[in-house]
Amino acid sequence: MKPKPNTKLLCENRKCIINTDLDGILSGLVLHNVLNWQIVGFCDSNEFIWIDISENSLKEAIFIDMFVTPDQLKCIDQHIVSYDIQSARKLSQNHNKLNPNLINYRYFTPSSSYSKKYPFGTLHFIISCLEGLGYELKLELNKEIIYGLCLIDFILRTDDTYKTSTFSNYTENAEEWWNWLLEYSKNGKITKQFYDHIKWTKVNLWKRQVELQKQKISNLLLSSPFYCSSSDGGYTGSHLMGKTKLKKHVKDYIMFLSEITGYKCFNLELQLKTIKGESKRAKYSNDLLKKILALEESILFSYAFVRSNNRENNFSYTLMSKKTLSPFCQ
Repeated sequence: MKPKPNTKLLCENRKCIINTDLDGILSGLVLHNVLNWQIVGFCDSNEFIWIDISENSLKEAIFIDMFVTPDQLKCIDQHIVSYDIQSARKLSQNHNKLNPNLINYRYFTPSSSYSKKYPFGTLHFIISCLEGLGYELKLELNKEIIYGLCLIDFILRTDDTYKTSTFSNYTENAEEWWNWLLEYSKNGKITKQFYDHIKWTKVNLWKRQVELQKQKISNLLLSSPFYCSSSDGGYTGSHLMGKTKLKKHVKDYIMFLSEITGYKCFNLELQLKTIKGESKRAKYSNDLLKKILALEESILFSYAFVRSNNRENNFSYTLMSKKTLSPFCQ
C-alpha cells in the first residue's frame, strides 16, 4: 500500500496547532521530536484556537486532531468528514487534508460505512504514517510510569483505543483497522507492538482489568496537579487553558507527557492570542447545511459526523466569524 500524496504534509520543519487533549499533545510531541515541528498554537475541538502572537496566518500551520473545512487550511485528523463516497473521493484529492477515512474510504452514509470508521487516535495514524515513510520512532512502550501503568497504556488510552480494540462492540472493526495500520506502516516496529499488545490483551486479560486500567489513567489526569477537564486528558476553554499564556497545570501536564515518552518538550512559554468561534450540535440534513453555507457573517470552520445518520445530534460543527478569521487566512 503506497502512502497517498497527502502524506507529503508529513515533512520536516513545519508548524502545527495541536488539540488540547491526550491525543493531540502526544501527537505534538511525536511530530516535534521526529520531524522537528514547531507547535505554535492549540485548539480544543470546540470554540477556541490559541495561537502565538508572532503568527499572522493559519495557512502555514497544520491542525492536528481537528478537521478544518477551508480548502486552503491544512489538517491531520481521523474523524468522519465525508457525507458519502462521492464527497470522500473529492476530499481525498485535497492534499491539505490527511485522514485515514479519506484513504481507506469511510463516510457518514450509509450507516454500514459509518460503523466501520477508523476507531483509534490521530496519534496512532501519525505513527503508522511516519513508520511507513521510513522514520524510526524511539519509544520505550513497556517502560513503567506509575501505578503499574506503562507508556503503552497511556498511548493506547488516547480516544479509548485500548478498550475499543479489546472489549467493545467494535472489536472486529478495530482488528481490521489494526491490520490496515500495520500494512500502512510497512510493518513498523511501534505499530507492530501496538498490534501485538492488543492481541495479547484479548487472550490474557478480563474486561474488568482493562476498565480498571482506563480508570487509573482517568483519575490521574483529572486530579492534581493536572486538572484535566475530561477523562480523555483534555482542556476546554480559556478558563482552563489560559488566555494569553498556558496555565501552570497545563504546562505541568505537557511536561509529564514529555517525561514519560522520553521526548523533549516543545516551547510552553508562547504568548497567545485567542480566536473564538461558536460550537453547535444538530441532526444533519441537507437543509441544515444549506443554511450554514448561506450565513453572511460566519463560515463553517470545522465539523465532524459524530454519530450514525439515524441518531440525534450527529453533526458537530464550529462557526467562525468571517471578520475574525479573515486576517488569519490571507
